Order: sequence, then structure tokens, then C-alpha cells
Amino acid sequence: MMRDRQGFTLAEIMITIVVFGFMAASLTTLFVVIQRVQAQTSYVESANRAAQKEVETLRNSSYNSLTVGQNISFTSALTDNMPVGSTGTVVVSEPLTGIKKVDVTVSYTYGGTTRNVTLTSLIGVLGLTK
Repeated sequence: MMRDRQGFTLAEIMITIVVFGFMAASLTTLFVVIQRVQAQTSYVESANRAAQKEVETLRNSSYNSLTVGQNISFTSALTDNMPVGSTGTVVVSEPLTGIKKVDVTVSYTYGGTTRNVTLTSLIGVLGLTK
């Protein structure tokens, strides 16, 4: 006469442990990827904000204070949120008489890759409203 046995066999327990192990490894990988994406997004946002702030600073300065061919560094104005070694530069050019073009670039290295955020603005001798 056979008795009804309750419980799990060793094989069932081992398979369950392996399945839970794969699930835990997958979730860990997912969390690491999410953390990297959040850091990258934060760096892009900070770089964009710094570049926009520099464009506004240049727009509020005198048109004549911008010299064609001038390279301006605003690295010291970058936030602490940016990776170490990040740089901010501005290049001034004059595509048309009476209009100066400023190319504002924030460069940083993340994940072994150098990335750039560049904003361009035109600044006229008469300003925006005239």
C-alpha cells in the first residue's frame, strides 16, 4: 500500500531555485541599465541647461563685446552634477554683417564616450525686437 506523500521533490525545488535565480539576475541587470540611463539623462539635461544659460548671458551682453573668432570658456560655470572633466566653450562667428552667431558646446565623457550638447544662437546688432 502506497502512502500519499505531501511536499516537493528535490528536482522540483532545484528547478524553482534556478528559475528564481534567472529572474533575480534579470532584474538586477534591468536596474543597472535603468540607473545608467538616468545618469545619462541627468548629464544631458544639465549640459543643456548650462548651454542655455550661457546663450542667455551672451544675448544679454553687448553685441560689440562679442569678437568674431573669439573662443570663450565657461567651464567654471558648469554645475557639479556634470562628470569630472566636462568643458563648456563658445565660438563666435559672423555669418552676415550685423549678425553674430554663437555656438555653445558642453562636452563631457560618460561610459568611455565623449558626448557634446551644442546650441546655436544668432545675436543681432539691433537686438531681438527691432
